[in-house]
Amino acid sequence: MTPTDAQTFWISEKIPNDQLLLYCFEGQSESIEDIRRALLERASTMPDLCVRIREVPWHLDYPLWEPMPVTQALVVTHKLAELSWDQCINSIEVLLENHVNPRATPWLLHLFEGVRGAPRCDGPALIAVLQVAHSLADGKRATAIARTLFSQDALPLEIIDTRSTSSAQVLVRAALRLPGQIFRLFRDGRAGHEAQLQLEADTAAEVVAPQAPNRTKVRSNIAPGPHRLVRMVVRDAADFRADGVSVTVGAMTAISVAMTNYLTAVDGSVPPELGAEVTIAKDGKPKSRNHFRNAGVGLFPEVPDLRERAERIKESMAERRARAAHPSSAASDLAMEAVPGPLIRWGVQQYDFTAIPEAVTGNTVVSSVARGAADLVLGGGVVRFTAGFPSLSPVMSLTHGVHGIGDTVTISITTSPSSIPDIDLYEKLMHDSIDEVRNAFS
Repeated sequence: MTPTDAQTFWISEKIPNDQLLLYCFEGQSESIEDIRRALLERASTMPDLCVRIREVPWHLDYPLWEPMPVTQALVVTHKLAELSWDQCINSIEVLLENHVNPRATPWLLHLFEGVRGAPRCDGPALIAVLQVAHSLADGKRATAIARTLFSQDALPLEIIDTRSTSSAQVLVRAALRLPGQIFRLFRDGRAGHEAQLQLEADTAAEVVAPQAPNRTKVRSNIAPGPHRLVRMVVRDAADFRADGVSVTVGAMTAISVAMTNYLTAVDGSVPPELGAEVTIAKDGKPKSRNHFRNAGVGLFPEVPDLRERAERIKESMAERRARAAHPSSAASDLAMEAVPGPLIRWGVQQYDFTAIPEAVTGNTVVSSVARGAADLVLGGGVVRFTAGFPSLSPVMSLTHGVHGIGDTVTISITTSPSSIPDIDLYEKLMHDSIDEVRNAFS
């Protein structure tokens, strides 16, 4: 594993961070057992789905990806008490409360058939939920895995490596790499420090934007507790677009309106510095399975004109991307690659993930991924929409996924009863907010 992915894995033991990728298919014409068999056969030819994590003895190096057989247990069919969309949502909430063990398997596929009342479906739907450990893939890579799994296209022939490495070989390799790691740690660490000084100078000279300000905590920044609530707001992609405004910015504008209206109604006020922690893809070719950064982006609730608010959000996103593209970021990544595994794990073990800071990077998380054309088929059913549910953390109890496929975009709401107990009200406010944004943009 790379240092970044190893760190992601070790953090997941403190804060579970599984991804759930939901795809809704209408028009199932094959039996669920035939669908399971086909999926298992296809998964067994996909290298990303044929590995699991193996830790090094005494944690003397980064964990390894070792071969894993694809067994029937990896595709789970669920029997709903009622074949309704509401019951399916309740089951997804339970999935979010249970997590994969990537040492046994970093993924599971859950199937719910015969679901009635799903958005964009006139008849029963087959709901497929791919549960993926974040150490296996970030949002973009997980989307690529799902597209390959549900695609009708023939897979390229790839050799699945089933060789295993002995513990002795692993330890010898770790010992041989350690001197080079220490040398590169000092060399690249010094270069990273110099790049950081240059970032500070460029910030002072206004060449790049300053670091995003911290945000005042609101009710969405409390510990979420063990239980989860989810809703999915499925809309036309056109509802979020305008000249010069992307779907992501349009969706964030709607989220800004919904959060502002909810906090005002429930708590009586909303801080003007309301913001979101947004996932931003790193530049360049991915070296790790997780190839993104998080950045704080303003939501500007004090700006009444929604076109102007969207422009402000767009500018804030552009500033964060430009700052993330500064050479200091690449230098920091390079230094990270030289850190020996035991040091990274020690740092994760020492960090208190339960500590609640006075201020936060964002009042919600927004993760936006385009999932391509609506040409996926499963069991004879065609895809109608897709959704995703960014995980919660001790300081983040409300997240939003923005996921598009074809001409539909879903804003997924993930929260907890301790933070947003009246999630149906928040769902309605989200629909109303999207209507406001669409009308303002038109």
